[in-house]
Amino acid sequence: MTTHLRRYDDRVVLVVGGGRGIGAAVVETFARQGATVVVSDAETLGSDVNQYRSMRVGGYAAARELARNLRDKGLKVTAADVDAGDEASVRTLLTGIDEDHGRLDVVVNAFGVTHVSKVEDMTLAQFESVVLGNLSGVFLVSKHAIPLLRRSGGGAMVNFSSISGRMGFAKEAHYCAAKFGVVGFTASLAKELSASGIRVNAVCPGIVRTNMWDYLLSEFVRPGETPEECWERMRALIPQGEFQSPQDIADAVLYLASAPRVTGQAISIDGGMAQP
Repeated sequence: MTTHLRRYDDRVVLVVGGGRGIGAAVVETFARQGATVVVSDAETLGSDVNQYRSMRVGGYAAARELARNLRDKGLKVTAADVDAGDEASVRTLLTGIDEDHGRLDVVVNAFGVTHVSKVEDMTLAQFESVVLGNLSGVFLVSKHAIPLLRRSGGGAMVNFSSISGRMGFAKEAHYCAAKFGVVGFTASLAKELSASGIRVNAVCPGIVRTNMWDYLLSEFVRPGETPEECWERMRALIPQGEFQSPQDIADAVLYLASAPRVTGQAISIDGGMAQP
């Protein structure tokens, strides 16, 4: 899989939602390839109806700390505050990249929000918040990034779907709908942009022990079950018997951003959970 990997010394990479977890691994991976990386995350969000995200405000602070730590290692990383679900915020981010760097070569939409609820108990506001945070944000970032990518001669987008974009889960209908939507959006946009030399792909992470999964497990722990016992129950669902790591996903993102003949694909990194 390393055949097409190349150094990114003269390339600018934007990682939206890269302050923590998998996104942070993606940021460091590209920076170590020589890229100038802009890591963006949200300090505040337009809506507080999303339970998971409301517990995670301060993403921009995490992005700033990540950028500072990587710069201390000699890497080229800067941070920006953006709410991917707000078009004015996204437009400001892309305008700033154009003004500061004059080009954009790779966009990684690494953000995601979730919330646990049965459909019959779910409010429209909760449904729309999850769709906004997972699917509408991908649309907005893509829409405003396309002109910069085209002007730079092409490039790549990598969107984050999920194992929940491959199979359904109870109490996650809104999240699954949004993540299935990311796969469809990716496939369609890839065909629109092929003639421009812009490739569009998606990754579908499985179970990665990040803050999001910590939240999900807190909702799915059975009576009398410890969190660690719940984790082991989740592990038993994975055919390979191991959780995925942030670096596993970051390596796949780097491959998709670098492979010149791969577009319109959604690659699962889930230990074999979601089978065709």
